[in-house]
Order: sequence, then C-alpha cells, then structure tokens
Amino acid sequence: MPFLRGVLVQSIVTAGLSFQDAYQVAQQIRKQLEADTEEIGTGELKGRVAGILRERFDETTADAYMAGPDGTRPTSVVSSGGRRPLSTTLLARSLEACAIPREKALDVARRIQESLLRDNVFEVDKPTLSRIIYQNLQEHLNQQYADRYLSWRHFKESGEPLIVMVGGITGTGKSTVANELGYRLNVVRTQSTDMLREIVRCYLAADEVPTLAYSSFEAWKGLPSEQEFPELGPDVSPVIAGFNSQFNIVRVGLEATLARAVKEGHDLIVDGIHVLPTNLELEAVKRNAVVVPVVLVVATREILASRLTDRGHEQPGRASSRYLDHLEEIWELQSYLVDLADKGDVEMIFNWEIEETVTETLDRITRRICEKFPPDESRILAHDE
Repeated sequence: MPFLRGVLVQSIVTAGLSFQDAYQVAQQIRKQLEADTEEIGTGELKGRVAGILRERFDETTADAYMAGPDGTRPTSVVSSGGRRPLSTTLLARSLEACAIPREKALDVARRIQESLLRDNVFEVDKPTLSRIIYQNLQEHLNQQYADRYLSWRHFKESGEPLIVMVGGITGTGKSTVANELGYRLNVVRTQSTDMLREIVRCYLAADEVPTLAYSSFEAWKGLPSEQEFPELGPDVSPVIAGFNSQFNIVRVGLEATLARAVKEGHDLIVDGIHVLPTNLELEAVKRNAVVVPVVLVVATREILASRLTDRGHEQPGRASSRYLDHLEEIWELQSYLVDLADKGDVEMIFNWEIEETVTETLDRITRRICEKFPPDESRILAHDE
C-alpha cells in the first residue's frame, strides 16, 4: 500500500502528541523514505517513527505509539544499530531461509512472539533472541532444524558473502527462481548474464564480438565460417561452438562481478545460461565466500515447448514462435550444460514447480552452509556465561 502521511499523523496523535508535532514527525519520516527507500515493512516503519519520538520527545511517547490497539506494548529487538519491533513475518522469513518449511517457520515465529508478550518481555537483545529461537526449534520442531539455524547464524557472524549461481537454458525459470531466492534470503543484489552480455555489446564494436548480437542458441551465426574449435573436438556442433565463443566473452564480466561481490562482502545471486561453474575461475571466490551453483533442468522437449509458449504470452516482447523455431538448438544446449554439470559435480534441479525448486535450492544452500560452518551449540550458549 502507498505511504499515507495523514494516517501516520493520526497514529502519532493517538499516542498523545499535538497535531502540529505529529505532522512534523510524519513529514520527517516522509523525507527519509523519499531519500533512501522505495519500499519499507510496517515493522521497520514503526521502528523509525518510534526512534524519532524517543529522540525528539521521550520514552513514554515512543512506547505509547508502539503500543497495540489493546495497549499491549510489543517486544523490541535491541542491537548496536538501535531497536526495532519484533516482526513474526521477518522472523519466519529468516527461518525459511534456513530451509525450514514456511508453515513450520511461521508457527515457531508466532510462538516466540506470543511467549515474549505473555512474559512481559518488552526488550530483547539479539544473542538472547537467538537462544530463544534455537530452543523453540528444538522443542517444537527437531534438532536438525535447530542445527540448520545454528549454522546459518555462524555463517552470518563470519562476514563471508553468499554467492548463489543459477544456470540453465532459456525457459527453465532461472530469473523467477533467482527473484524468489532473493526475497527468501533477503539478498538485494542480483545479476543476469543476459544483462552482462548487453553491457559488453555497448562497449565493443559489433565486428569484434559478432556472436553477442545473437541469443545463446543462435550465436553460431556470428562465427566466421573458417573458425575452428580444436579444444572442443572435431565433432563439435555449430550451436555449441557459437555458445562457447559467446561465453568466453561474457565470462570476463561475470568473473569480475563475482570478485567484486567477494571483495565488498556482498551477497549476490547471479542467473543466466552463461553461468558455467565448471568453466569459471572460482577458486579465490570459494575461499572467501559460500558459493552454491545449481543448474535448472527441464525434463522433456514437450515441457520446454510449453514453457516457451507461456513465456511468449507473459512477455509479448519475447515472441514464443522465435524460441519454438529454435527448440532443437535450445535442447542441444541443455544437453551440453547437463554434461558439463555432471562432469563437474554441479548439482542439477529439475524445475517442475517453482515453489518446489526454490525449496530444493534453499536446501542445497543450507547444506553447503552447514558443511562450511558446522552447528556448534556452545557458540549460542556462550552468551549465558
């Protein structure tokens, strides 16, 4: 819903301020939102308003604003960055990132919030909240889920970035899966190799990189007829030769993007047909980040044709007939990618349904994090000492 200053003014007036004071606070919030964000959760918004009220007026006014309709004061999470209301939605999403099913994550989040309110706990620091979460996962779910939470917490404390790489041919749902993962994992930085290809095209002359003028499945049209690819063998098809020529150009930008994310410590999700983990230089990245590559696969030509048809309906600018005319070339590229993934031990996921695929990918990510950061109960209990 849109931000409505008048609604916020009324909420602040209800907390005991005059209309003029409430209007000034609402105006300050509006300027902040215009300057630094296009979207904000209700919990974060209330936290910002409470912070201004606390700074400009007093603690009592801030508490009155934060109180619910029945006068119950919500629990706030206190950290070095300030305080914010405990949100069951955000808490459930963070648990879902640990490959905990959505309904189970939401149930645990609600139990935690209800128990804190029942015990009149109005403030809780992050270490204490982490112990409460861990204990609730043990009690209401199982030790496996609790261990996943421990590993994720250890990973977050390490400062290492998470790099998720989603590969696959046209029509496998890479972008959709990448966007869903970004939401579930709270990763704001995403990159498509298609976009990298377009950027390179803008900076290099067409005769220098002729294969970039074409889609991956018809990049062979940009190859000189006399060009050979001995490294791929004498029987390589034009489709694979053209794709590899295109990949070798895009890989430079892709490897630089990955290196930059690691250097700055930013989580990143990258998707595209040019995501070939076996053909990228990833050793330095893997030493300093948690890297999770997956390749999405479509089971049959018929399913692929159906996906490409649906894509044309959803995105009129990408006519399905063009993709269907090149169905065999696209299918040939999938066979090539599957072969590379199989030889390089890159995990493949058959994308039947988006929700299942996202869940399975989250599970792979969590397993990798648990391998690199084994669960250690003593770390979370150390704050009690």
